[in-house]
Amino acid sequence: MEPMNKKQNDNDVDIDSLLAYYKSDDSKQKSNLSANTRRADNKAKAEPLSSSAVKGVNASQDSRQPQQKKKFVVRIDDDEYNYSGSSSANSSQKPADNSSIYFSNYKGRNARVTTNSSNYSRPASSSQHRPTSSSPAKKTTGKKKVGKNIKTVGGRFATVLFACIILFTSIASYLSITTINDILAITESDDSIEVRVYKHNSKGEEDLTDDLSYSEIIDILADNNLISRKEVCKLFAKFRHFDNEAYKFKPGVYTFKKSMGVEGMLYKCLQQNKTAETVTVSFPEGWTITQMFEKLEKNKVCTAKSLYAVLDAYMETHSDDYDFLKNVPQDEKRYQVFEGYLFPDTYDFYVESDPNFVIDKLFNSFNSHWNPECQAQAQKLGYTMDQIMIIASIIQKEAANSSQMKDVSSVLHNRLKNSVNYPSIGCDSTYDYISNYFDAANFAVSQKAYYISVYKTDTNRGLPPGPICNPGLDAIEAALFPTSTNYYFFQHDKFGKIYLAGTKSQFDYDYSVVQRVNNSD
Repeated sequence: MEPMNKKQNDNDVDIDSLLAYYKSDDSKQKSNLSANTRRADNKAKAEPLSSSAVKGVNASQDSRQPQQKKKFVVRIDDDEYNYSGSSSANSSQKPADNSSIYFSNYKGRNARVTTNSSNYSRPASSSQHRPTSSSPAKKTTGKKKVGKNIKTVGGRFATVLFACIILFTSIASYLSITTINDILAITESDDSIEVRVYKHNSKGEEDLTDDLSYSEIIDILADNNLISRKEVCKLFAKFRHFDNEAYKFKPGVYTFKKSMGVEGMLYKCLQQNKTAETVTVSFPEGWTITQMFEKLEKNKVCTAKSLYAVLDAYMETHSDDYDFLKNVPQDEKRYQVFEGYLFPDTYDFYVESDPNFVIDKLFNSFNSHWNPECQAQAQKLGYTMDQIMIIASIIQKEAANSSQMKDVSSVLHNRLKNSVNYPSIGCDSTYDYISNYFDAANFAVSQKAYYISVYKTDTNRGLPPGPICNPGLDAIEAALFPTSTNYYFFQHDKFGKIYLAGTKSQFDYDYSVVQRVNNSD
């Protein structure tokens, strides 16, 4: 066995000797070695060592140290690779200065090392270990695009689905609300609508004799916008047994309100007149309830007794049907509580009608004429609706014609405003109302004297307890818009001429003139 300090072959050097050699090398070689060492490049550029130099290093090392086991071995391959990366077998000459240095115990001898220096070229074999194209990047980009497209499509689908849900919910809510309103009339108005309920014969004419089914009634209600969901209403009506053969829905003219609901409207058709025969009845302006009821009974519409019975119980059963009813005082001093509110006009009624239908028709007519403008003007004057109707009823009775009404109104308003000097209005018509139109057939005779005492305006202060007739539009307008005068008195001769006076002396003189005219031939 050779001694430990002897070189094993020409290419083996001791690391200590090599280090000593580099200490004597110039600064440029040291810097190149340091840079190449940091890059861990097994092709780092270094000055080649001659065999004699290596031997000299080994010799000096042997002389300085005792024989020891080598700690590390560096091999110098002169023929493995040239510095350009080509194999030594294919090269015509070995590079003089570019032998490769590698550590013998480093297994990754041929590993590719990346360097930033432009002077070095990579081994040819290293090209097969790095990407040769941008295809992996393209694949990644494609996946990102696909993922982005999926997210976009998913977002759009979610948006469309959400919009569909909102639309479906809105439609379902609308249908539910309208159906509930048709049946229960929770949010419907109290506006009255007059509807002609008839079948049509083969000639297209109204058939006044043939009864209708509940389904035909509902169709007519839907045609007049009184209900919105007629098919649902038909199911409800059938559930409520309106398909019973005992139910007969009579043709006629009905006054409906959406607040009644479909069930209430069907019941109203059941309570309608017993026959299809109609009659036209006219009520002149200034007629009293007593006169109107007598005429209705005479025309066989219904009896006066049944009409009085409806009025007596009307506030208990129909108080919410019309807003104006809440402003009518239920005063026991009033001879007829609803006097003044059965609007005088011409009406078509069915013979043997339901009295509820008749009263509804008369009240509905007044309700349509007393509008918000009338109410606003009454408040401007400082009066209630009922006080205006009392004044209008007196004007209706006292004025000889419509042209005198605003002058008569001015006298009444002037007296009411100057109640200190003129505590009473002194109109004979308020007394005549009881004495001439008291209905002894339907009221106790003993009550007549009481009502006369409370309705006399020559001894009682201010207005009477209630209207004394049912005034027309001209009288109501005159009560709301009197002329501005200083008159406190008026009177008429037998020809209807009016005499207006601002003082008592003028009134007394006019009275003498009226007497002469009335006594003349």
